[in-house]
Amino acid sequence: MNISDAILLMRGGCNRKHYSLSTEKTYTHWLRRFGLSLKAHKLTATTPEQKMEAFLTRLAGQGAAASTQNQAFNSLLFFYREVLKHEMGSIQALRARPSVTLRECPSPEEVTRLLAAVRDVHGYPTRLLVHILYACGLRVSEPLNLRIKDLDLANSRLNIRQAKGKKDRVVGFPGCLASALARQLELARAMAAADRARGIPVPLPGRLDRKYPAAGLSERWAWLFSSLTTCRHPRTRQEVRWRCRVVRKPAVSQARVLLLQRESAQPLPRWHPWGRSGPRKETPYPLAVAPAHFAAPA
Repeated sequence: MNISDAILLMRGGCNRKHYSLSTEKTYTHWLRRFGLSLKAHKLTATTPEQKMEAFLTRLAGQGAAASTQNQAFNSLLFFYREVLKHEMGSIQALRARPSVTLRECPSPEEVTRLLAAVRDVHGYPTRLLVHILYACGLRVSEPLNLRIKDLDLANSRLNIRQAKGKKDRVVGFPGCLASALARQLELARAMAAADRARGIPVPLPGRLDRKYPAAGLSERWAWLFSSLTTCRHPRTRQEVRWRCRVVRKPAVSQARVLLLQRESAQPLPRWHPWGRSGPRKETPYPLAVAPAHFAAPA
């Protein structure tokens, strides 16, 4: 079986299991690396267990972290067990052990300074997103996945849908974020109205777009933090409005950059979009910037 056919089978298996697009990309990435490794090293191994052992041992020898090896292991195990329906035996590969490190927690003064230093990037409300992450204790992708219907301003609540483990939950947000979220809601509604007039939908979870064809153009399903530009859906190739992506490659999160700057006491490098030159001034969506008076929580 060549690599292209194996990747198509892997994608089909992920779709049958209703895995997220990020999980599908991760699994196909490791399957591609696995196939290229087998082709490059011309292994004499004949069984899937021996092939996986050789690949995982090579990863460990290259200094890959334990989490990286586990990710590769689970991806290949899913391919053989769930896609090819092959019952795997014992895999005796060299594996790295996860290290036990001390956890560090910044002081309240450091957190306040960090939140005050965050600025909006490329017209996106980065400052508001970082404050939501801190105030509500969310994962990075959770505020980005919010839709208009998930914001409950009357009760100061956010409805987190299909988070880690496919679980929903409700979290409250502090009153200091209410006015900024209300303004962001107005911007999201304006963007949804413009897209509805142009016939540009938003992607819906699962098969809801087939069950409710008009839901992709409805206001309640629109993203609360939408992208400034449209794109092609990676599966259907339809033009859609995706949620915003604050960080652009090559970069790490703005909070991480600021922490590194604090630790090293060095100026930010030039290649960061929020570095010495500051954020770009031109933006097709200038109203997406959070209000200037938005203050960090005490």
